[in-house]
Formats: sequence, C-alpha cells, structure tokens
Amino acid sequence: MGTTEILVIIAMLLLNSLFAAYELALASVSLGRLKLFAEQKRRGAAAALAMKGRMEASLAVVQIGITLVGAIAAATGGAGAEEYISPSMEAWLGVSSDWADIFSIGLVVLPLSALTIIIGELVPKTVAIRHSEWVCLKLSSVMRVFSLFVYPAMLGFEWATKVLVRLFERQMPDDAGSSYEIGLAELRAQARALRTSRIIGADQERIILGASTLTRVKVGDILVPPQDIVMLNADASLTDHFVVIHLEGYSRFPVTQKPGDAQGIIGYANLKELIFLAKAHPENPSLRQIARPLPNVSPEMPIGQAFSMMMREHVHMVLVRDTDGIVRGIITLEDILEEIVGDIQDEFDRLPRQVAPSGQYWVVGGGAILAQLRDAVGNQTLGGTAAQGTTLADWLEARATQTLKGGDVITIDGFRILIRKMRRRKVLEALVSKEPCG
Repeated sequence: MGTTEILVIIAMLLLNSLFAAYELALASVSLGRLKLFAEQKRRGAAAALAMKGRMEASLAVVQIGITLVGAIAAATGGAGAEEYISPSMEAWLGVSSDWADIFSIGLVVLPLSALTIIIGELVPKTVAIRHSEWVCLKLSSVMRVFSLFVYPAMLGFEWATKVLVRLFERQMPDDAGSSYEIGLAELRAQARALRTSRIIGADQERIILGASTLTRVKVGDILVPPQDIVMLNADASLTDHFVVIHLEGYSRFPVTQKPGDAQGIIGYANLKELIFLAKAHPENPSLRQIARPLPNVSPEMPIGQAFSMMMREHVHMVLVRDTDGIVRGIITLEDILEEIVGDIQDEFDRLPRQVAPSGQYWVVGGGAILAQLRDAVGNQTLGGTAAQGTTLADWLEARATQTLKGGDVITIDGFRILIRKMRRRKVLEALVSKEPCG
C-alpha cells in the first residue's frame, strides 16, 4: 500500500474520532451549562447552544460525516490492497487473483477495523464523556460550518428522524413519568453526586431537594388551619393582648373582629407597633389603628409563587381564602422555608426540661422526658408504652381529644396534671401531683 493511501486512511481515522467525540459530548452536555457559557460569551458556546437546540439535525450531521470518512477510508484501503498487496499474495501463496484479492482486503480490513474501534471510537468517546463541555466548545463551530455543506441531506435526515420517532413514541406506554418527575430525579442524582464528591454537604443537598418542591406543593398543603390560628381580638384590652403575646411568643398576630373566629380576620398586628400603641394611647388603645392588611392567596397556588409574592410585597404572613371567600388558614414565610430547609426553631420553640418538686407538686417543663418524670414521682408505669425519649408535651398532645389550653386538668395513671402555660400550641409548663386516694 502506498504512502498516499496510508496518509488518507490515517486522516479519515482522525476525522472519524472527531465526529465520534462530538456526537457523545453533544448528547451528554447539559443545556443549562451551555446557556451559562453563552451568557459568559465563551468561544464556541453560541454554536454549541445552536447545535444542542436541534439534536436531530446535529446527529444527522455527525452521522453524515462518520459515513463519509468511513467510506473514503474503506475505499482507499480496498483500492490499495488490490493494487499493492494482491499481486504479492498471488505470487507468494500461488493462488488465483480472486483469492489473492480476498486475502489482501482481509489484511487491510482487520487492522483498519481494530484501529477504527480504538482510535476512531473508544478513545474519543471516553475523552468526550470526561470532558464533554470542552469538546463541545472546541468542535461546535467546525461542525456548524460542515453542516452548511451537507444542509439538504441534513434537513432530509432530520425530518425523517422526527417522523419515525413520533410514530415510535405513539406506540410506547405512557409510563415514563412526567417531565417534572424526570427533572426531579435528575436533580436528586446531581445533588447526590455533588455531595458524594464533597462539593456540597448533606444540609446543602437537603436545601436543593427542598427547593424543588416549590412548584409542586400547594399553599393548601402547608397552611395553618383556622382552629390553630392564634389571633388577637380587635376589641380586647391591652392586657389581654399581652397575655396572648407572652404565652405564644410570636411577633405578628392576625387580628379578628369576631373573637376566636378566623372568618373575622381584618389584618394583622406587629408586636413593635403594639408596644408603641400602648405607649402612645395607654388609656384606650385599639388594634384597628395599627392593623395592617393581609394579602389573600388561593389554596391551589404553588408555594413558590406565594413565596415570590410575599417577598415582592414585603409581607411575612398571608391569608388563605378559597373561591367562596372562606378563610382556610394562613401561611407564613417560615412555613414555606421549612419546606426547603426543614424545621426551623427559635428560642421560643425550646420547651423547658425541668422537673422540680414544689410541696406536694412537681413543676414539670414541657420538654422534660417522661423517664425524668417517672424517676421524680417514683412511678415507672407513668406514661405506659410511650416511646423512649417522649416529652411531656408530646405525650399530652398525643392523648388529648381536643386542643389543649392553659388551665386544663388531665388525670392519667393516678396522677393529676394541671397545664399552667401553653406556648405555640405546646405545653410549656404543668403541675403534676398524685391523685388523692379515696
């Protein structure tokens, strides 16, 4: 085989490797990354983004290139084998010219196939998988120019591919999942890979996955129902207001003109403004003077949309109303953020854990573990089969048949429990005493 034929075959192998590398790199590179590179004006990013946007056409261009260089390499090798190798085989083996042609082509095809697999496919595709972004940026401009030379063929192959793919997809069962579910699965996989690579930690992974729920979770899924809303009565006294504030520990409270009825909510009051009101009008303060309006949202609104609205309007709390105007509850910024980062607790969420004797009573904090209480009162059966680590507040809440409130008395296992203080619907402190005999 002459030098010219060998050089042509080597050139075709190298071109085949470029097409093979580009094909896999374009298929595996992230569209989001290409958009980012385009915004950064990276060289080749615009061409890569254009090629990624028409995958059928881009793959057609690559396959046209691979087919052409493969045909040229095969034709050159076959011609060289017949011209240079076949006569030698015929003289050396003493066979007919036809058999000599077959043997000579085999001597060219087998090594050429091995080189094509290694140099033209495996090596470039491995590089493309590991450096897909770099390959795309470097080769997209060249591939785009090449597509202009084969444009008519590219259009034909693109159209035929789309038609056949649509026919195929119509026969497929619709069990692949929605685009949202697919995207969420990809996001989870990427977040897991980032955490495995120690680029992010477990907390950051949880935040990423939590943020993905903003478009799926509805306001109605996380609202605080009317019966659990802590409200201030618009016509109550200042003392009553501060008692509620002391027990609950919030900084903003819905204001209702119908005591205890969420359907009468007219706005909300801020603790700082309430203190200023008490100082400016100590004789006859009225919450109606400082009540701010509460925006309304639908229970069907995604929490991501509600979050954007609340940030835009600079509000921390919104009222949830249905299409009939009935109040279904409220949500706060904290409720939405907890969907992303998990439970958020401040200093008022920490329940006291003391178990202190006081005469014939024990003053018990809501955060006290039942095991502590059992040891203090000398009764290991108190609490029955409650799980290890259960707090007094959780235990009482689980046994309650209605919403607990301060002053409630509960008799359990021969003990009398008087709830002294509640905070944020949790038992803050209780007095525990033995039930009198007889």
